[in-house]
Amino acid sequence: MRQSIAKETDVRHRVSVLTLGVLTLAVFLCAAGERTMAQAPPKWDDVVAAAKKEGVVVWSFFGAPGASTEKQSREFERLYGIRVELAPARTGDFEARWNAERAAGKPSIDVRSSGSPENRRLAARNLDQSFGTLPALQEPGVEWIIDPLVDVKAGHGHTLHFTAGGYFLLVNNKLVPPEMGPRSYKDLEDPKYKGLILLSEPIGPSPGSRWAAYAWRAYGDEHLRKVISNVKALTRAEIDAPKQIARGEYGIFIHPTQVGAADIWRLPKPHPFRLVVPEDGVMLLTGAMSLLQGAPHPNAARVFMNYMLTKSAQQLGADDAGGPFIRRDVKPAVPELAHFATAKPFPNNPDTYEFGSKLFFEWSAKAEPYLKASGLKQ
Repeated sequence: MRQSIAKETDVRHRVSVLTLGVLTLAVFLCAAGERTMAQAPPKWDDVVAAAKKEGVVVWSFFGAPGASTEKQSREFERLYGIRVELAPARTGDFEARWNAERAAGKPSIDVRSSGSPENRRLAARNLDQSFGTLPALQEPGVEWIIDPLVDVKAGHGHTLHFTAGGYFLLVNNKLVPPEMGPRSYKDLEDPKYKGLILLSEPIGPSPGSRWAAYAWRAYGDEHLRKVISNVKALTRAEIDAPKQIARGEYGIFIHPTQVGAADIWRLPKPHPFRLVVPEDGVMLLTGAMSLLQGAPHPNAARVFMNYMLTKSAQQLGADDAGGPFIRRDVKPAVPELAHFATAKPFPNNPDTYEFGSKLFFEWSAKAEPYLKASGLKQ
């Protein structure tokens, strides 16, 4: 009898220990699950829901809004019910506004897009923030002209590349007949082009700065000096410059993107100008986006950034003559203005993070003494 009671007591003890162990394990697993859920990124549906509650995204971008900008904004609003507030501004104007707002503790801008050097400078100063995982970047089978996450993957901040483009040499056919060239950037140092060149002023992240930086890196100081000695005038009106070439006010413009050339492409044919794809390569430009630190509508910004990488948004860009895009599965309206997708890149292209955040401005400054020596700048 005593032996039976002892056995029963032992069994009860073992069951109790086993039960306690199971409960302890359950509590541990539950706690671990809670920690995992806390650490896991929010589901995309939750991001979208939070974005809709925010109700608006403020998008600042370099230059004036184009047709595709308006179409993309309207489509985004239709898809998500989130209003897009457009805030176009050149680099200096954007920074002046944003810095003043931050100093007052009232930043209003969520997303800044521009040429990648500007966005990479924001990243270098830790003025951007992570945009998380975007579903558009996880679509199977999508080919990109340039990897949108090239900087993020390398640990260089949070710049998202969302468009690609490239520069032409724009030449007036009467002032500079085809047999006269130029066929390359290197050709521009020839004295026969003296007094014929209109140059985008190398200042800030301008097209002229890009030319000066890469031309100096490829061909050196003497090349810069020779080309600048051929320059008749500088311009900051890159939108109007192609029209000046078409009218015959100057012979050569250094240098429009495919977007800048689009307006004059619509002129009746035969065109009084030609677009030269330089034999020494195309200088490429990537358009980039940054989710800014202190963005008042961060979830709406994430949803908007994801939308801008979708095929629908990218096709709206490509539907414009010369419109930039980064996905290879869209069809450009004017293939002649989409040379950047297939042409040979100029040396050191496309941009690296180091170039965009630092060397762009150091190299382009090499033009300054020659501009002053030629009387083009004070």
